[in-house]
Amino acid sequence: MRSGQFKGRIGKGGAGWLVAALLLVVLAMGCSSLSEHVAMKDAAKAYKAGRFAEAATFFKQALAINPNRAENWKYLGFCYWQLIEPGSNQPKDVEATTNALNAFQKYLSLVGKDDQMQDYIINLYINQNRLDEGVKFYEAALRKEPNDPRLLQTLSLMYAKKGDFHKSLEYSEKKAALTATDPSGYLYIGALCWNRSYNKQDPDAERAKIVDRGMKALETALKLDPNNFNGHLFMNLLYRQKSDLAKNAAANEKDRKKIKEYQAQADEFLKMADQEKDKALAIRKAQQQAQAATPSTGAPASGSTK
Repeated sequence: MRSGQFKGRIGKGGAGWLVAALLLVVLAMGCSSLSEHVAMKDAAKAYKAGRFAEAATFFKQALAINPNRAENWKYLGFCYWQLIEPGSNQPKDVEATTNALNAFQKYLSLVGKDDQMQDYIINLYINQNRLDEGVKFYEAALRKEPNDPRLLQTLSLMYAKKGDFHKSLEYSEKKAALTATDPSGYLYIGALCWNRSYNKQDPDAERAKIVDRGMKALETALKLDPNNFNGHLFMNLLYRQKSDLAKNAAANEKDRKKIKEYQAQADEFLKMADQEKDKALAIRKAQQQAQAATPSTGAPASGSTK
């Protein structure tokens, strides 16, 4: 890959470890034939030189001889990965993305579980806008491992990217239930619910339910980690949504007494939002002070001289 957020996954420096790893495979694992050995060495040289299409050709030659060498499928996928322009839907990038996904998935079919490889696949599906394919792939994986929190979180992210809030929420709540002592799952639900309400995609009655659902999740997160900055930050934001909803109710109400009640509720929710914001800022300040008080690694000791 030449640019964009994918580049950092391998990049120029990464080519070194990839080539080194491949050469170790060639030397240590043995090859089924001299031809496979030569193809793998040629692939490593081409990859190191940045000739990724050429490297892919050599890897395919090696795989034609021995299709069961899992590492070669992985390295073939890396070759195509480097050829992709992030976010592009040009035919060459669509083809390279398809080839990379096929190679990575073939690798997984041979080795089973590999979380790092899943990161590459997730990146491709999301950043190359192959979300429908990604959902299909990961829902099939989930049927085999229905209690895998990573798969549930991946599907939640993909559905959120597709704009399907309800499916995203469904999967995120399942994930949070499986990792009940980890606040991150509940924090994600709170953020997801805030985003949905903030964008006003539902009637106010539905928004109110979504806000309450998000606040309930954040309450759980803050029980697990009372000093969580993001927990208090999003609680603040959800209280502001509740204030907004109360203001809307006041604007749509004709009874003066009820109008005053709604306005009072709106003001109270804003006060609660400010309290949560202040807690978040205090936590952040304490974190920054603690970080500043910690000596940096390698700094000269107090009183040292040059």
